[in-house]
Amino acid sequence: MYHDKYRFEEFLTLYAGDHYSQVLWKNRTIYKPSAKLKDFHHFIGGFLLEHLPVDQSVSFAYRKGATLLQAVQPHSRSRAFYQTDLERFFDSITNNLIRSVLEQAATPVSDLSDHLDHILSLLTIDGRLPIGYSTSPILSNACLYGFDKRLAAISHERGWIYTRYADDIIVSAADRLAIEDAPQVIEDCLGTELGDGFKLNSSKSKLTTIGRKIKLLGLVILPTGAIVIDREVRHRIEAWLHFYVSDRPRLAKIFQEERKEGLEEGLQRLSGLIGYAHAADPLYLEKLRAKFGNTVIDSFLRRSAQ
Repeated sequence: MYHDKYRFEEFLTLYAGDHYSQVLWKNRTIYKPSAKLKDFHHFIGGFLLEHLPVDQSVSFAYRKGATLLQAVQPHSRSRAFYQTDLERFFDSITNNLIRSVLEQAATPVSDLSDHLDHILSLLTIDGRLPIGYSTSPILSNACLYGFDKRLAAISHERGWIYTRYADDIIVSAADRLAIEDAPQVIEDCLGTELGDGFKLNSSKSKLTTIGRKIKLLGLVILPTGAIVIDREVRHRIEAWLHFYVSDRPRLAKIFQEERKEGLEEGLQRLSGLIGYAHAADPLYLEKLRAKFGNTVIDSFLRRSAQ
């Protein structure tokens, strides 16, 4: 795979503890693998992780070609919505859960059991899934496969619509009464499939109905059923892009006054918003291209992917 750059013995003997660094970001610890460990993650991904099951009918994050919009669209004709997320999502995914998923999956690795302990040491830190490893997102989807299947089946029986985007869970239905017990049903599914290590984030859980602003994953469902990026987010993106093109000193001042951020931090934030627009609303991204130029938009998309 790497044209003799590595020997398989190097893979088998690598001690992962010497091959990552920690970066603090927004009260989170991000783990950055070394170039060598990153290559080995790529190797594991191609021959093992890409073969793990994912319920593509309900799970839309961390999948090539899947978007935020696809996670929201199925709910566009509903009248009541329950949304929540999982506390400490990656940190709740443990070695034991990953081991079980890898042991049960159909993969082309015939001697997986001989190397499983070592592979787990390369994929986890302190027995848990780390934020920052390229392997963590695909593993998280695979670990929630049973949960997705169970909740999707219950949702079908009850006339609910269920989708998940990473740790964000959305259930919707024709009326409020139909989904009043959604929190308990979701918790029961978590407990049955994953044990007691996963908890709903009560501070981010809410039940809303048509008549109020319906905002799911940052997208707004209009009364017509159309889905758009929130107006406030669009205004922010376009204002910042305007000053980026015409008056960068003014943009730097805006970042400092509004966000207490330097220019580089602010531009990274803008890159994230444009990356979000790319994933959530491709038609809106084309409008940004027409207004500000392909070169400008593509430069921010490249930055957001780094």
